[in-house]
Amino acid sequence: MNTRIQKIVDAVKKNSHDGIVISKGSDIKYLTGFTGEYGVAVLLLTEKKNYFVTDGRFEFQAAQETEGFEVVVYGEGLNYFSQTGKLAAEAGVKQCAICGADLTFDDYQDLVSQAPDTKFVSEGSYVEPLRAIKTPEEIETIEQACRISERSFYALLDVIKPGVTEIDIANELEYQFRSRGGSGFCFETIVASGPDNGANCHATASDRKIQLGDFVTIDFGTYYHGYCSDITRTVAVGKAKNPELYKMFDVVRKAKDAGQNSLKPGMVMGELRDIIVKVVEDAGYHIPHGPGHNFGLDIHEQPYICTGSKVTLQPGMVHTIEPGIYIPGIGGVRQEDDFLITEDGYRRITNITDALITL
Repeated sequence: MNTRIQKIVDAVKKNSHDGIVISKGSDIKYLTGFTGEYGVAVLLLTEKKNYFVTDGRFEFQAAQETEGFEVVVYGEGLNYFSQTGKLAAEAGVKQCAICGADLTFDDYQDLVSQAPDTKFVSEGSYVEPLRAIKTPEEIETIEQACRISERSFYALLDVIKPGVTEIDIANELEYQFRSRGGSGFCFETIVASGPDNGANCHATASDRKIQLGDFVTIDFGTYYHGYCSDITRTVAVGKAKNPELYKMFDVVRKAKDAGQNSLKPGMVMGELRDIIVKVVEDAGYHIPHGPGHNFGLDIHEQPYICTGSKVTLQPGMVHTIEPGIYIPGIGGVRQEDDFLITEDGYRRITNITDALITL
């Protein structure tokens, strides 16, 4: 049994459970190494035996890629969850942990339908705390995803000019990712320009054409071997139409610097949030979204930099800092970088210039 699986089984046993169901795709990849698509497998871990429930399309792949599991293809009239419940009943599992946030109501109903004598207890994720601290191998993979994203961004700059649409920019960026070894987008690329779409912090790339004087915000990242990168830069296309945008840019950069300079093991996430937000609010603006988050196999992972959080930074965490300001009728600015928490502080792992790039 691999170390990650053993830690989960031990933690479950400590809480008086004799089994756990794990259904989140990225958790399954993390625990087993399975590279198939998400949503095509469910794990049942017990003290005596571990099961990998899938369908016939992935039976051979699961057997190749996983170790220490009995691969079970769900039977006729069953599905991933009802088959898992059936296995729990056959294994004599009396009390089984689940992460309720990862199951739909129908999934839960299917699970319990085949295990009437098993008590399923909804708890928080047992895998999430393990995933928060990256191994050296994970860090190396994330850094490679960041290198691909950085080089792709610099190649993209030649494309951003008046007359090009936001969608054109997003499409070009995906090409640049793939040409450098990335696996496309790890989230839908945000390209937001001008006084209207630029003011949407999570804008959808549109057919709006870039104009001279625009600020253009690009939030982007690619997968590399399943791991994400996450960077945002706002660039100017010529001289800004509204000089307020320059002030907004300066405030955002100072807020990111304040957060970055505060990073260290033991830093409380809620306090880090306050440090970042204070710079923005003291300048008369506000941030309408969280100013940072952990990431890895998923683009958003716990812990988050959020109000009141008592969670502390630990060595091995990989975090973003991403303050932003958005004003309808003027536009928006966001700047985001990725940081590794080390034993004595931090190391920034994205290296695009912080200065305003004017095209």
